[in-house]
Amino acid sequence: MRVGMCMQALYPLENIEQAMARAMSMQVDSLWAPDHLLGTYHPSLWHKSAWRELVPDSDGWFDPYCLLAKLSNATDLPLGLSVTDGTRRKAVDVARSALTLQHMCKGGFNLGVGSGEAESLVPFGYPFERPVGCLEEFLAELRHILDTGQVPGDTCGRLGLPLESAAGKPRVWVAAHGPRMLRLAGEYADGWLPAWKMTPDEYAEKRRVIAQHAANRGRPAPESGLFAPVVLGKSRSQLLEKIDAMPQTKLLAIWVPGEEWERHGFTHPAGRESRGLVDVIVHDMDPQQLLDVAESIPATLLEGLFYLGNVDELLGTFEQFAKAGLEHIVVGDSSGSVGGLAEIAECAPEMQRLCDGLAAL
Repeated sequence: MRVGMCMQALYPLENIEQAMARAMSMQVDSLWAPDHLLGTYHPSLWHKSAWRELVPDSDGWFDPYCLLAKLSNATDLPLGLSVTDGTRRKAVDVARSALTLQHMCKGGFNLGVGSGEAESLVPFGYPFERPVGCLEEFLAELRHILDTGQVPGDTCGRLGLPLESAAGKPRVWVAAHGPRMLRLAGEYADGWLPAWKMTPDEYAEKRRVIAQHAANRGRPAPESGLFAPVVLGKSRSQLLEKIDAMPQTKLLAIWVPGEEWERHGFTHPAGRESRGLVDVIVHDMDPQQLLDVAESIPATLLEGLFYLGNVDELLGTFEQFAKAGLEHIVVGDSSGSVGGLAEIAECAPEMQRLCDGLAAL
């Protein structure tokens, strides 16, 4: 299995460069950066976060295209974006950025795209009424431009950049989960990069559906990836105990859908219909209400967001995904979410062991 590492893209730059150096020392196969405008915490509660020691502002996200251009000078590895959306920029703008990075990155560029999240769209005036429909239009245009250099339709619009570098063509990855998104992944993507938690059996079925859509279009099946936020510790049970004692960390469960909250006997602060990562805008929520609910959140709810455990437990989980067809895992090291700086340092050797074990699957 190929192993990627996703780095935080938050100010200051020195943190990102250090994370990149650690990832490269682990001999991973690819490096990735996310694209956000707002962060995962209410700004008035950030001072309570374990990450506050490293990051002064949870909304201090770098532009990922500029960041990856900077980082391309320091590595031969493929660099990737996990993921941007098809709403904030037209396809021709994204295609030009992708081709630019393809020629700057010695290992090539992986362009991850999805239908977007409310928090990075609505507060900034971008539409969010038909995200999947917008993405379908975006992908059709993007694929045409990257394949031909021409803007679709009767127009003189074109990009004169070479469509390939020594590393080949930029590769489009789609973060697909629902039926319509799975179809778009099969029809337009070079890779599939889901991020929502699912079982290995669900993963295998979604992979089969994508491959069928690709075959219907006469395209090869996309490479099967998985974005996996990981929290390492002595054991899953030990991590759940630690999280249970940290109300601020438990607030990350607001990114888990409301239906999962109901299964645990609770109501999501944004309502039972909330889709979590898709539609939550934490900055619009009452911080005191969040603090009031934090104590009662069961730590197990965070397993709807993170993979928790020690190396052996996590390898056991991801081995099942490998058997279901996973080819390229992108690890998001979220260990500091529980214990801050001390936990990051403590988990560094174990992260190396995890990456080695994943590469062997």
